[in-house]
Amino acid sequence: MLKTVTRGIFKSNSKDSSDFTERILKAYYNNQKPPERDQVEDPLNSSYITNQQGTDKIYSQFSEKDELEIKSKNQISKDSKNLEKSVKTPQIISIGGGKGGIGKSFLSANICVRLASLGYKVSVVDLDLGAANLHTCLGVPTPRSGISDFIHGNVNTLEETGISCCYPNLTLYGGGQEFWQQIKPQSSQKIKLISKLQELDADYVFLDLGAGTHIHTLDFFIFSHGGVLVVAPEPTSIENAYVFMKSVLYRKIQSICKAFEIEESLENDLLKKISNPKSSETPFSQLVSFSQKNKEVGKQIKDMIEATNIGIIMNQVRTKEDRDLGESMSVICNRYFGFSSQFLGSTRYDDAVWKSVRIRRPLILDYPLSAIAVNINQITDRIIKMFIQEGKKGKIEKAG
Repeated sequence: MLKTVTRGIFKSNSKDSSDFTERILKAYYNNQKPPERDQVEDPLNSSYITNQQGTDKIYSQFSEKDELEIKSKNQISKDSKNLEKSVKTPQIISIGGGKGGIGKSFLSANICVRLASLGYKVSVVDLDLGAANLHTCLGVPTPRSGISDFIHGNVNTLEETGISCCYPNLTLYGGGQEFWQQIKPQSSQKIKLISKLQELDADYVFLDLGAGTHIHTLDFFIFSHGGVLVVAPEPTSIENAYVFMKSVLYRKIQSICKAFEIEESLENDLLKKISNPKSSETPFSQLVSFSQKNKEVGKQIKDMIEATNIGIIMNQVRTKEDRDLGESMSVICNRYFGFSSQFLGSTRYDDAVWKSVRIRRPLILDYPLSAIAVNINQITDRIIKMFIQEGKKGKIEKAG
């Protein structure tokens, strides 16, 4: 069964939001029901029987003494697995942006190297299928197998596609040269990948998303504990970042409405209002007005939108004005779309960037004293503080 994300992008005061991940997947993807928690194997026919009725059928084949022993072992196994899951639930962070060529993969690679150098166990996933190049930034050869092979069943487990790089505790999952368009939006393949990402043995899982607002890109951004939006101080990048944030808002409202079976007419009314380019109100103001008229449903949607964690990085800045633009975008993101946003910092324009890409090595390894390496370290430390995990305080203090 899919683990339920309980923090970050799914956090809400609403009790109903506790199983948001499961609800949305069941609602969106062909109404496929995830397997039950208590799934046991039938020794007679090797098929799976679920729920208490199936369990009783198996137990009836054994003596009372055997039955108690089996139940006891099953309970111990469940408790052990639940404890393991509670300890090893990774924080999933997506890195996206509205425009290509603004440094998403470069930042993803170097932030993950920084985290690994601090002792965290990190997985970085290249979800820019069709234009995967994260391996180049990390200095490893083109992966022979990747995410697309797992999605299509060419390998049995996601872990088989993992490649160690730079540090023993840093694993790359390559994207492969395949287009997302070949995978349907309402697909069990995407459910399978989302589920396995939540089960990776890591402290942090970073998703390096493709550029633009493709439905798959938006879904993975939404299904993360938080998203990082990379922006360059250029009019085209800023405009596309605005479109990206508005698309995230639109898609998440769609997801919430499907997950909680909100009346279709109310959903259409709200989506029509927030997407109206002629409206003088901000999308979030439209949502607030909607929540005042439709109190119960509106509050549910508004709470979950306000709990959406988004960090903003201004990349390749040259002036103080460029840096200040990042602060302004964070404020606008909060006021205009209602997201819980913060400015994570900026990186200076530096020739060390193209030099590191040319030699296929992470910049912070070869140019650790460069201005941009210092910027990346500071941004990484802020990300750590955003996603504090139990038992990681020592590493956090070290990072600070």
